[in-house]
Amino acid sequence: MQHLDEERIMNVIRPEKDVDGFHPLNIGNLAIRGRKPFFIPCASKSCIELLLRHGVEIRGKRVAIIGRSKIAGLPTSLLLQRHHATVSLLHAYTKNPEQITSEADIIVTDVGIANIVRGDWIKKGAVVIDMGTNQVKDSNSGVFRVTGDVCFDEAVKVASAITPVPGGVGPVTISMLLSNTLDSAKRAFGTN
Repeated sequence: MQHLDEERIMNVIRPEKDVDGFHPLNIGNLAIRGRKPFFIPCASKSCIELLLRHGVEIRGKRVAIIGRSKIAGLPTSLLLQRHHATVSLLHAYTKNPEQITSEADIIVTDVGIANIVRGDWIKKGAVVIDMGTNQVKDSNSGVFRVTGDVCFDEAVKVASAITPVPGGVGPVTISMLLSNTLDSAKRAFGTN
């Protein structure tokens, strides 16, 4: 089987049919003030939806996003900036990430390293959205379980709200994909 060129495939998909929201035109329009993408990436949209539905103020808040993937971290940072948050995008080369996260009002993780964010990384009362999905082998039973990027047992003692893994962001992301699909159908049939 030949290696698939992700970039080439993405450019073939028409932006108005890209319900995942990953087409370069959709991401570019998300980045430029005053422009509207056809679709917002589902994981990022779910992050904002969770914050808004739970009455979390975004405007003027300090946000630390750990991970800069093109699926979640990068588009989430762009979307949060549209909501007037001050965003720090942390990555493997960020010095003292625990200092940056400890000053954040909202922490979003998408790094793919189980339990990297500890309770002492989190400011008291911060909101934590864990988009990480990691399989970890239980040392006692040998069975694999799914866990997030945040050490839930420590974070829950400090955060005012935290999404669990599994069962937190994932189901909302699926509903955002369905919402984008419905919007696409409405646009196609002129009923938008």
